[in-house]
Amino acid sequence: MPPYGKFGSTEYLFCQGRSAVDENQNRTSAITSQTVLKSLDVLDCLAAARRPLSAPEIAKLCRMSRPTAYRLLTTLMGRGYVMVDEDYNYSLGTKILGLARVVLDTMNLPKMAQPYLHELSQLSQETAFMSILDDTKILYIAKEEGPQVQTSQTFQMRSNVGTHNELHSSAMGKAILANLPTDERSALIARLTLTRYTDHTITDRDALINELEQTRRRGYAIDDCEGDDWVRCVAAPVYDGGGRVLGAISIAGPAHRMTLEYIQQLSGDVIRVTQALSKQLGQVSAVAPQ
Repeated sequence: MPPYGKFGSTEYLFCQGRSAVDENQNRTSAITSQTVLKSLDVLDCLAAARRPLSAPEIAKLCRMSRPTAYRLLTTLMGRGYVMVDEDYNYSLGTKILGLARVVLDTMNLPKMAQPYLHELSQLSQETAFMSILDDTKILYIAKEEGPQVQTSQTFQMRSNVGTHNELHSSAMGKAILANLPTDERSALIARLTLTRYTDHTITDRDALINELEQTRRRGYAIDDCEGDDWVRCVAAPVYDGGGRVLGAISIAGPAHRMTLEYIQQLSGDVIRVTQALSKQLGQVSAVAPQ
């Protein structure tokens, strides 16, 4: 067997002629590609299930033999892409989360969202926002003001990129909360301080849970003067490539213009835009998790 050069065996083969490289690639590509594809199938299966799966379940869902499933799972566990619990059920590992964060940083989520916010701000003539979950609050990451807002001397939204807002009293917060996995949502609600800001603010946990159920069923959230007496908002969730809620997009404006009837009209456009962004982020079906 020839010694490896600085860049490994490929450099050696290159020195022997391009045909040797082609021959080697032809001999190994089928095996390598099938292994990679099967590994990706396992990861896709675990992501779609949104619950831990046993090795036999994974083998059945991925249409592979049990020995193959065990071999792939062992390899993926060794690299941190899969983890196993005490019942020998498998789920995605923390390495996936790290990669997801790198992807989000690289693709510049606020920049991706801006065209969608511009569309909504032009359509509604109001202000469009995008936010993400940041511990027990939402963090505004993008904002676009409509022409009516830009020329107004009496009304402009106080919320700016980099500022926070509450989960329980904002449309985007409720859109995110409503579409989190049940256990995670319950744990987060238990940590919230349900501060009253107006007479419309929800301060009872059971009432908030009921509101979130309605939000999830209809596909969008409403802030009916719950954070400010003079502001109404409508928001819908944005999902990442794994079908997990990533953030939300909203339209906000003064209550005298953003009537509940107008919000209902705008809700379809907000949902359409969030589904389009979710699809761009890799969530092809753009369906909320159950």
